[in-house]
Amino acid sequence: MDPPSRPSASLFDVYLRLRPSNTAEHERFLQVEAPSGSNAPTHITVQPPANDPRKRAIEKFAFTRVFEEDAGQLDLFRETGAVQMVEGVLGARGREGRDALIATLGVTGSGKSHTILGDKAQRGLTQLTLDLLFQHTAPHLAPVDTSAAVFPSLCAADVSEAQLMPAAHFLDNIYDETHGRASRAATPAIVRDSAFHTTTKLPGAFPMPEELVPAKKTTQVFDRLYPSLSKYQLQQPATSPSTALRSPSRFAHLTRSIAKLTSPFQDTSFLSTAQTSRKYVPRLSALPQYPSVDDIELEVDTTCEYAIVVSMYEVYNDKIHDLLTASAGAMKALQKRRALLYQKTELSPVRKVVAGLRKVVCSDLDEALLVLETGLQERRVAGTGSNATSSRSHGFFCIEVKKRHRASIPGPWSSSTFTIVDLAGSERARTAKTTGTHLAEAGKINGSLMYLGQCMELQSELHRTATSAIAVPYRNCKLTKLLFTNFFAPSTSTVRRQPQKAVMIVTADPGGDFYATGQILRYSALAKNIVAPRVPSTTSTILAGSNAPPPRTGANSAASGRTSPSTSSATTAALQDELATALAAIASLRQDLEITALELQHERLRREEAEENWQAAVLHAEEVEAEVREEVWAEMEARLVLEQRRWRAARDAEVEAGEAVLDAKISVLVRGLEKGGEADKENVEIFQDDEGERVRELEDEVGMLKGRLRETEEAGSRSPSKEMRSPSKKMRVLKSRRWDGSGMGVEEGW
Repeated sequence: MDPPSRPSASLFDVYLRLRPSNTAEHERFLQVEAPSGSNAPTHITVQPPANDPRKRAIEKFAFTRVFEEDAGQLDLFRETGAVQMVEGVLGARGREGRDALIATLGVTGSGKSHTILGDKAQRGLTQLTLDLLFQHTAPHLAPVDTSAAVFPSLCAADVSEAQLMPAAHFLDNIYDETHGRASRAATPAIVRDSAFHTTTKLPGAFPMPEELVPAKKTTQVFDRLYPSLSKYQLQQPATSPSTALRSPSRFAHLTRSIAKLTSPFQDTSFLSTAQTSRKYVPRLSALPQYPSVDDIELEVDTTCEYAIVVSMYEVYNDKIHDLLTASAGAMKALQKRRALLYQKTELSPVRKVVAGLRKVVCSDLDEALLVLETGLQERRVAGTGSNATSSRSHGFFCIEVKKRHRASIPGPWSSSTFTIVDLAGSERARTAKTTGTHLAEAGKINGSLMYLGQCMELQSELHRTATSAIAVPYRNCKLTKLLFTNFFAPSTSTVRRQPQKAVMIVTADPGGDFYATGQILRYSALAKNIVAPRVPSTTSTILAGSNAPPPRTGANSAASGRTSPSTSSATTAALQDELATALAAIASLRQDLEITALELQHERLRREEAEENWQAAVLHAEEVEAEVREEVWAEMEARLVLEQRRWRAARDAEVEAGEAVLDAKISVLVRGLEKGGEADKENVEIFQDDEGERVRELEDEVGMLKGRLRETEEAGSRSPSKEMRSPSKKMRVLKSRRWDGSGMGVEEGW
């Protein structure tokens, strides 16, 4: 197979990195082909296991380069073109930068996260990239912390509707505000000279140049309460950017944010298998410092000033989530995080961006590393049967390099992005032993990686055939949209940008899962070839041998058409061996078929049982609903009867009270009339000579009233009780008798 042609600028450069196998019991199925001359290896051969029942063919795959097990992190950083990509992001003199992307792809547990993030002993590509960037841009970084105009200009130049903030403010919000001020009292006051504000020796503080320490002696209450951590801190190289001269105000701000919250004996980082508490930020002195990139040189445009903006997000279950927005004190922040949109914005009408991210402006390497670890603590990680720390999402770490011309009136900011992607690994449920939520996560991960493989395979095919008849389906999921959108410039765009430079690092375990690794290699390789044809079936071999003419040896055999006894016996023995092999294969297949049939029957029974349980649950739910409805109806009826009785009692009480008032008034009237009659008689006797006519009228009126009174008394004497009762009392007695004796229900009372 010919070596693969160099891909164009719009395609992935695909590198293969082999992980040292940690198990000796598995057979090695990946073999690196020796290169010609002094060139690096570019081809591997995949040999199926000896016990492979499917008799797969031997396949050969071509990559840009193959890194064997002894390759280090720095070798990978140099040889994959990451240094040139960093230089391209910074941009040449007078030109804008070019977007870059590095992604890792492979089976779970094959070393993807180790390649991107490193471990406790050595740094990954992310830390090396940040170190290289800050080493060469430190003299040319815009003064974000000291200038009042730089940060607002960065906010105005952002096109993704993001929330920008300086790194010191971000770290204070996450660690200082959330825990330091809410969990304990304020830090004791410090009595010091006001010349400098960076002389406090706090736990976990960064080392300071001696020339910044004032000569005057200071008295610090904090130092008397908390011991020094100098014996726990690691010695950093003198050439490390973290020991470079910094602005005193920014140095003190960052030191206070970390020193308040650093546990004196904490020695954990984002690479630990145990979950680090969000209350403490890992000490920078405990992070790995190897390998170093001090000997790598870059060309930087000295006529411009730069600003480095960092953001992090993940694609979890085909949704985009920001890794820098979850509060450290929110226990359920992961479940309630808002999904972000990948869309066009008002300031970016042509290119799609992840809108609404939180972006942090970093002024040095230490701030960038702290932001990186803050985001990594929010990423989804779980243990499976294949990997103890398996990533359950695709992680994106974006480094935006802002660049503008340095002048008295600065020019506009241009932006280029270096994106580092840690893809989640594909896994088989049988091997990983995942269930429930983790099984659903694995389905989403495998689906997105399948779409990614289709896009890479079609893109490689289009590049080899030089045709554009087939469209790359990169819009099928969020992952392929984020990875492939910047490859294709929109036809409506008036601004011509260079397509992003992309590198795909495929990681593989030579002694790992043969089937999953082979699938990854098939759709990620730049070229592939089957070097051995598929073995024909035994049945076709037997039929071909029986129908074909027997072989002939010698002239006599050719003339007579007969075969020698030795040749015939050899052919018969070979056929018998093949027949025995075929019968053994058939028996094995039958056994597998029987096992599959039993499993199918078992699954069918389980499904029927589940359906019966579901129907029983539905019936039970209906019965419970009917009972609840009946109980509610009975309770409502009882309350309605009670309310009716209460209303009637209140009405009767009101009527009784009214009748009592009426009876009292009638009694008063009767007594008044009786007294009035006697007085009238006296008046008649006294004044009869003077007002005779008036007296007669009064006498007539008194007589009429007495007649009415007699009628009333007679009506009362006719009552069965033979007692004097008023009409209202008689009516009340009749009503009470009717209510007590009838026993009527709710409807009878109306």
